[in-house]
Amino acid sequence: TPSVTGSVTSCAANPTLPTGLSLAATTCAISGTPTESSSATTYTITAANTAGSTTATISITVNPPAPTALTYSGSPYTYTNGTAITTNTPIVTGTVTSCTANPTLPTGLSINATTCAISGTPTANSTATNYTITAANASGSTTATINITVNAAGCSPGKRSFWYTDSGGTNGISTLGNLGGIAGADALCNN
Repeated sequence: TPSVTGSVTSCAANPTLPTGLSLAATTCAISGTPTESSSATTYTITAANTAGSTTATISITVNPPAPTALTYSGSPYTYTNGTAITTNTPIVTGTVTSCTANPTLPTGLSINATTCAISGTPTANSTATNYTITAANASGSTTATINITVNAAGCSPGKRSFWYTDSGGTNGISTLGNLGGIAGADALCNN
């Protein structure tokens, strides 16, 4: 509600106020619930009576509601070092203007700034790690937690590769199952 000196018999806005907002005819008070987003716009409000009028200029921005329900399907994810991943695009309700990951995604992977899609080619191995993805706009944010592992090429979940020396003194690599208990093992799938 503005302050005005004198009697007011009519109030008008130019251009028309954002959808959902209205202007009281004799007080020039602005009220209502905006139903559409709009960028910063300047409005001239005119208060008048039979003797003349006075004006005031205001600026109104209507931000979109905060995004909600950010969802990635398929977590946990296991990727292979050096192999491009299939772009992982989430579902989210609302308008997103920024996306971030905490901690930083594995080396070689990136997150799209407005879709939160994760893509790229991982270039370093990493153990299973939880990442909090935040989708935000000027009104607020929503988050999702995903888990990513990056294995060395040739490894698969539940298998590890180890150096071994056989009875004849020959060195080699064993990839037969999960042999995590063997002394001197070089866990290639986890480094």
